[in-house]
Amino acid sequence: MRVEPPVRCAVVGTKNIAGKHIPVLQALPESTVVALCDIDAQAVSTAAHEFGVDKTFTSVESLQAWGQYDAVYVLVSVLAVADIAELFLQAGTPTFIEKPPGLYTVDTERLAAVANETGTMATVGLNRRFYSNTMAGRDALLETGEVVSVTVHADEDVGPKWDDPRFPPEVAARWVYANSIHALDLIRYFGGDIAQVSAVQRKVGLPVPDSFSAIIDFESGAIGRALADHFAQRGGHRYQVRTATATLTSGHTLEDSCTLTRRNREPVQFSLTGLDRRLKPGFPGESKAFLRAVQTGNPVEFPSPTLVDAVKTMQMLDAITGANEWSPKSNPVSQQPS
Repeated sequence: MRVEPPVRCAVVGTKNIAGKHIPVLQALPESTVVALCDIDAQAVSTAAHEFGVDKTFTSVESLQAWGQYDAVYVLVSVLAVADIAELFLQAGTPTFIEKPPGLYTVDTERLAAVANETGTMATVGLNRRFYSNTMAGRDALLETGEVVSVTVHADEDVGPKWDDPRFPPEVAARWVYANSIHALDLIRYFGGDIAQVSAVQRKVGLPVPDSFSAIIDFESGAIGRALADHFAQRGGHRYQVRTATATLTSGHTLEDSCTLTRRNREPVQFSLTGLDRRLKPGFPGESKAFLRAVQTGNPVEFPSPTLVDAVKTMQMLDAITGANEWSPKSNPVSQQPS
């Protein structure tokens, strides 16, 4: 079904990352925010005042009963996101789901199945795919040939998360899924579908494995390398991608300029452009792609991650971390002694 612009968006979850998404939706001519929803009445009231949104709800049920929206953004906590998103997918509402679409792969698989059964369009907020510097760099790199190798570092200092009351131990233990997924998903963004992952894990300083190294065989024949040390006090997300004749290298962080180098040529740098320079990078691009799909009634297009695509990334993370062995959903880490 086609929707005339602007797309009427309801936002579920008004804390933390919602404060970055809402300004983007209000800056884009393709959208308008018509309602906010949060079980925390004070939080939704504060957000409504800050962003000038009149309609507020404190339950998904009341928001759905009202129903005067074309699409929904599910921006709730990582432990609640899959259950809330499923309610909207079941209702047939085009749904934007902040990453990860479930802390466990089985949750994402369930959402993908529901979206398929109901024919509901959905996308996942893996916004690094939409960084304007990375997109421009990837396009320039591919002009030099096919990707032959992809290396991604997803190093972070996760130890403080275990001491922060905002993060349940289950989330801290699965930080690869809660946050490092942003960098590691770029392996598939650059390299495509994966044939095989060979990985090792070590426990260095945390109650669970916190050092991961993997060699990845892509279906294309390219090779990938994934590295993540979660005890890195000066960590960072970064990548290096090569064709036979060129290399694309990110800065120390993904927001920094990336650089394309070729033998006997001057390096070319790509920086953030457009709305990425004043709003949360990647958010404008991913929302434009989602809103375009809502308007046309067509599926989202690459690089937007569908739920099926997100399942593939989650399965890759399972293989890199070996988490099915040490953190099965039936026996979550939060119930294990540290």
